Amino acid sequence: MASNNKKRPLPMFWLVLIGSLVIFALMLLIQPQREATDESHLPWNAKFSEDGNLHTLGLIVGQSTVNDAVKLYGKDVEIKMFSALNESDKSVEAYFPVMYIGSIKAALAMRIIVPQERMQQAFDNGKKIVMSSTGGREIELYNQDKVEFMNMPVSSITLLPRKHLTERAIKMRFGEPDRREKQSDGLQHWFFDKLGLEMIIDPEGPEALQYTNGQSK
Repeated sequence: MASNNKKRPLPMFWLVLIGSLVIFALMLLIQPQREATDESHLPWNAKFSEDGNLHTLGLIVGQSTVNDAVKLYGKDVEIKMFSALNESDKSVEAYFPVMYIGSIKAALAMRIIVPQERMQQAFDNGKKIVMSSTGGREIELYNQDKVEFMNMPVSSITLLPRKHLTERAIKMRFGEPDRREKQSDGLQHWFFDKLGLEMIIDPEGPEALQYTNGQSK
């Protein structure tokens, strides 16, 4: 009886697996490189320019708009108005739920500079008013108001990292704070004057990094 020297074909499972591995390897080879992070955008590299303007996170406090932030951090942004329960202390804020600066994942909040008369007009025309989590009022705005406010400059920029910063990591990146204060919220506030930064240290959750022109150089 003649022997059968024909090789058996590979089972379909192995053919699919090998094909998938080859395709995956090719994808790794042709995958475009990520654009390098601009070092000046990193939170610890904020600085005041010679004309006294604070440059941070790729933006200029008091000059940059929400639309400028959209170009850097994406279109996923919410614009809302807030007020106290008695309708005082109105403010308009922009919020980016998720944004990235290099490998840093965070949320970003920005307070918009809106003239009082224009703010009152938007408040009176508010689409809906609900109670906010802080006990005040949250006003849902119409799109035409949101579009207009996104072109107005911001007075403060607050970065909310998703990852907790240890005291050691803060000192390594930001240096020693110029002063530390325990404020009425019961939390430690660290001030880095040269960075225009007030860092709110919350042991229960991530820190809040608030940049304003109010800090001295």
